[in-house]
Amino acid sequence: MEPIILKRNRELYKTENYLNEGGYEALRKALTLEPDVVVDMVKKSGLRGCGGAGFPTGVKWGFVPKVPGQKYLCCNGDEGEPGSFKDREIMEEHPHLLIEGIHIACHAIGAATAYIYMRGEYYKAIERIEAALKEAEERSLLSVKVLVHRGAGAYICGEETALLESIEGKRGMPRLRPPFPAVSGLYGRPTVINNVETLSYVPNIILNGSEEFSSVGAGKSRGHKIFSVSGDVNRPGNYEVTFGI
Repeated sequence: MEPIILKRNRELYKTENYLNEGGYEALRKALTLEPDVVVDMVKKSGLRGCGGAGFPTGVKWGFVPKVPGQKYLCCNGDEGEPGSFKDREIMEEHPHLLIEGIHIACHAIGAATAYIYMRGEYYKAIERIEAALKEAEERSLLSVKVLVHRGAGAYICGEETALLESIEGKRGMPRLRPPFPAVSGLYGRPTVINNVETLSYVPNIILNGSEEFSSVGAGKSRGHKIFSVSGDVNRPGNYEVTFGI
């Protein structure tokens, strides 16, 4: 099946190439829909968190209370797990796809500000993300504020509440729960935390519908997943496949 994220050899980190491939069309569509409709589409797609826990993404978005005031989206790009480098490839080669997914998620939960928490050693990825954000803002493609926060090499900051502490300028240590981030997260405000791969699937779901994504998979695991293969193997790299392959 054609990959959703890992479309290779198209230089999609370049804004013009991404736009020529239909980039930001999903965002334009999402902004015409009510936030609850977007959340429902992601729920029906069966998309699960791709950072490890596998929690249903749309359900997590639905936990954010409908209260006035600031809400936040945090994208976890810390990726400190040995042998894992899928998020790095997405951020380096498909930064606009991630940014588009972030913006759609912000619309769904009512957030005006998003943070991308990036592993500090990912110099190329940081450069590509910052360049993509700059060009997207210059072209007026974004209506939310997206900020890049560089981590300082602490493995524990891959844990979502430690990540929040780090963004706030504190020592990166996990918080006691409850309360959970959806209710009291960044700066004590409702917050959703998703990882890079998770958010990068969102534009496809919005543009092509929940049914297409959920039509493949195995059991409760629907859609695609990227696996990093490394070590003493013939063909190391990232591979995007459907669940149940």
